[in-house]
Amino acid sequence: MEMTAQYTGVFDVGRALSSVGGDREFLAELVGLTQAAWPTLLTNIQAGLNRGDLCAVEATARLAKAAARNISAERAYESALRLEAMARKGDFTAAQSARVDLEREVEVLRFCLAGSETMCPA
Repeated sequence: MEMTAQYTGVFDVGRALSSVGGDREFLAELVGLTQAAWPTLLTNIQAGLNRGDLCAVEATARLAKAAARNISAERAYESALRLEAMARKGDFTAAQSARVDLEREVEVLRFCLAGSETMCPA
């Protein structure tokens, strides 16, 4: 149970299925598209930070937030939301920290999605 608890909020299978009308095939396709988008999103966020372009970071964080929301990945969504807010505020240091948090949550999500549904409870 301890292992399961650490994945709480990573990927809500029930909510994700509900959001696509129970269509498992469509959900699998949506998850696959989202997983394929993460590397580009994270690279673009880092590039924006490297350039000091918080507007680009904010816009890309908004896309990451939408990607996470589309598959009911609550923790990744919250991390992207925080990054978006910090970039909008112009807080470069907090945006860098939020980027690290988002990358960590995306890695946990990837691990979770690579495992069984039982590893990723609601």
